[in-house]
Amino acid sequence: MPLRWGKHQFPPLKEEGYTVETITAEFRRMDPFVSYDKEGYQRLDVVRAQQAGIPDVIIGLAQEVIEYQNRMREVARARHAKDVRAVDLPLEGYPLLSEFDAMLRKYQPRQGVEPLAPDTHPCGTYSHPVPNYTPPRPYIGWYTNAHSTLLSWGFHQTAGYACGGDPFVPCERDYTRGRGYWSAYGYCSSPRFRDQGTRDQANHNIWVQYGEPNPEIFSYWWPYWDWGWYVRWWHRHY
Repeated sequence: MPLRWGKHQFPPLKEEGYTVETITAEFRRMDPFVSYDKEGYQRLDVVRAQQAGIPDVIIGLAQEVIEYQNRMREVARARHAKDVRAVDLPLEGYPLLSEFDAMLRKYQPRQGVEPLAPDTHPCGTYSHPVPNYTPPRPYIGWYTNAHSTLLSWGFHQTAGYACGGDPFVPCERDYTRGRGYWSAYGYCSSPRFRDQGTRDQANHNIWVQYGEPNPEIFSYWWPYWDWGWYVRWWHRHY
């Protein structure tokens, strides 16, 4: 796993005039400079990012995001986990990421659609999330064996680290079906989104929530380098 970039002390992001929108746009500029080793851990090419004119404070923040995501992957691997919601690590030692997290907690994403804006992506971003609401969870119906029915529809029981976000849906009743997703920003390919199926304890009634970022982030290839942190934020926000 890579070490943090240098021992730089950066001023607060807000003092430098950064917003969630401008940070998101800078993050998308950094996509070409993040690579993966054979075990899936990320590495940032600091020299190339500097040569491209990425500000040092953004490079510092990106390095903290990458370190945090690498730690999530390491812990998930140790726990045999796939779901980001079950890997909630403290932010101590990540000053820029802690500040960005505080910004995101207070942030309300834009409601308008701006397909050509530099802070957008077909799979969604902090400033233009996809979707920008909590999808409804309609009741589907009564079945003799809800578990078997959900499996026959292409669902699988959600990985232990990815379930448990809803206290009313225990892990054994939480199901995932990977899917793609069309939005105003384009198409995000499967299985980066999912449908979430749930059933009652009696194993008869089924509900399905259609189309949300797939929290089983350690089971598929990410669309961009900070996807792990974004999915973590999306599920906390919505």
